[in-house]
Amino acid sequence: MSQVVYVNKDECTSCAQCSENVPEVFQMDDDGYASVHDSNGADTDTIQEEIDSCPGEAIHWED
Repeated sequence: MSQVVYVNKDECTSCAQCSENVPEVFQMDDDGYASVHDSNGADTDTIQEEIDSCPGEAIHWED
């Protein structure tokens, strides 16, 4: 089973970096916050790179 990624909107800075870098996984919602639309849209290494580079540290793996 693949890991599931999520965005904590309370931590999101609305910078859109994740949706620009990995649009297969992330998109911006109607309120201007990042959201996940497909956790399986990219490999785990690509998603982890985005987690590590998120300015708001808002992207996480579900436990």
